Amino acid sequence: MTQGHARLAVVGLGRIGRLHAANLAGRVPSAELVGVVDPVEPLAGRLGGVHGVPWSTSLDRMLEDVAIDGVVIAAPSRMHCALVELAARAGKHVLCEKPLGLALEDARQAVAAAEAAGVALQVGFQRRFDPDWLALHGSIVSDELGQLHLLRSSHRNARPPAAPDSLGDLFVDVAVHDLDAARWLAGEVAEVFAMTRAAPAMSATIALRLESGALGLVDVARDAGYGFECSAEAVGSHGTARIGSRHRHGGVELMRDGVASAPLPADHAERHGAAYVAELEHFAAVVAGGASARPAGDDAVAALELALMAARSAELGVPLATAEATR
Repeated sequence: MTQGHARLAVVGLGRIGRLHAANLAGRVPSAELVGVVDPVEPLAGRLGGVHGVPWSTSLDRMLEDVAIDGVVIAAPSRMHCALVELAARAGKHVLCEKPLGLALEDARQAVAAAEAAGVALQVGFQRRFDPDWLALHGSIVSDELGQLHLLRSSHRNARPPAAPDSLGDLFVDVAVHDLDAARWLAGEVAEVFAMTRAAPAMSATIALRLESGALGLVDVARDAGYGFECSAEAVGSHGTARIGSRHRHGGVELMRDGVASAPLPADHAERHGAAYVAELEHFAAVVAGGASARPAGDDAVAALELALMAARSAELGVPLATAEATR
């Protein structure tokens, strides 16, 4: 590790990978972008040229040729676990985009590989670094709201990905964010009941019963049309906290003649811009030995388990208790 800088490479140069690379190249003082990897050679070469760093179509070759402290994995979800294990065997710390994997056993093996290699594994649930979501978390854990009764969240995209092959499972690729947030904000989940709109599933609702007795309600949509929304509400015995009514810092919400209007972000990259930088700053601190990975691999496995439960619940049309998740 160079003085004061974690040397990081980005693997996978789709939209989120390009965002991570740009952030590391100019917005994260504690880290240094030292390489980019993508199996599409023209894309890897172009991004390497843009940022003035080595590029490769293979993580193996990048690890052989470049001094790297950690790897940021933003490849397609189906490749996550194998790439985590490859980086771990090379002794590199890992920040992996969500979901950690598509199957529980594969995700657990990836976590075990990181533990066996003695490297940190952080997972990209960026809401845990978002100022609004952190404030909501603080309101809950400080007991400011009293006993939590209900947690509600809405996670809506204006339109689905343009490329059909990038349209992953609605629960594993989309709702997994909300399920991780539910655990982080309100504790472990005891029961899940999910429903989807007719196939292809573009929207879903998920009802949760928390072990604390609180209830949760999540709605997700891929084709809401109006913009990107990531809002939440925590209802307690003493008060209620809401986030997401103002989607841009400094944005003005206009209320007039019975109508409220506010500017909306176009997508998650705009809505969570500061959070993506903050999670990379935290990962750089992890690589430097000054922080513990959070959210960690175990958090990712728990969120994946809940997402797979929700998918199964929607398929069967019945609620499932967490003890039934792997049956």
